[in-house]
Amino acid sequence: MRSILCPIDGTATLDDRLETALALARATNGHVTVQIANPFAEMAVWEPFGGAVLTADVMQKARAEDRALADQIDARLAPQDVPFDVVTADEAPIPAAGAAARFADAIVTSLADPMIEELVLGVRSPVLAVPKGAPLVDFTGPAMIAWDGSIEAGHAMRAALPVLRLASAVHLVTVDPAPEALPACEAAAYLSRHGVHAQTHTVPPAGTIAATLAATATRLQARVIVMGLFGHSRLRELFLGGVSRAMLDHATVPLLLAH
Repeated sequence: MRSILCPIDGTATLDDRLETALALARATNGHVTVQIANPFAEMAVWEPFGGAVLTADVMQKARAEDRALADQIDARLAPQDVPFDVVTADEAPIPAAGAAARFADAIVTSLADPMIEELVLGVRSPVLAVPKGAPLVDFTGPAMIAWDGSIEAGHAMRAALPVLRLASAVHLVTVDPAPEALPACEAAAYLSRHGVHAQTHTVPPAGTIAATLAATATRLQARVIVMGLFGHSRLRELFLGGVSRAMLDHATVPLLLAH
């Protein structure tokens, strides 16, 4: 993963994102692009009742805050041993990340980001999302693939190959597989052609599938879970109670997600 995109803001998850992006870049000889996005065009019509002066003040303040954050990040990363750049975008965060993702091998963000689902469903690049306060700085531990035989799971597995090659062990875990699902042994055969030798596990459900995956990750000491994200909207996922939604809400292990 040579091109790593790290969208940021001034929230409490800033350190988590930066430290994870830097560690991933070190592990893969990659480059980190830190992106600060702000929808200035939307601010221009924020006050429709004659508040042009107020709107200009808001935009000026927001631009100054973005410049200060960019300077802070530049000074922080300059001593590091990772090539980087800091860019700003006059767009909302999701469209800005989507545009930049065309040249990104991975996007690093936080599971605490309220737009995490929208980000994963809206971009083509895999998204590495870390729990709040738990940056992923060591990519040499065991990795787990949540395998359900779906297109999304296959896409996530292929996208994760650079990370899987670094792992000390790779576990393909299936919980309650559907009869028509592509079997995990075929996924393991694919990985072996790329120099990744995975162990397959079929685990009976103990509670929900998400809870079973979480418990299995703990038992296998997985440092990262690779999984496909399935869903069409936040409302639909909440209504259906999907595995994707539960993992996003409750995962304590970093997730490498793809749609």
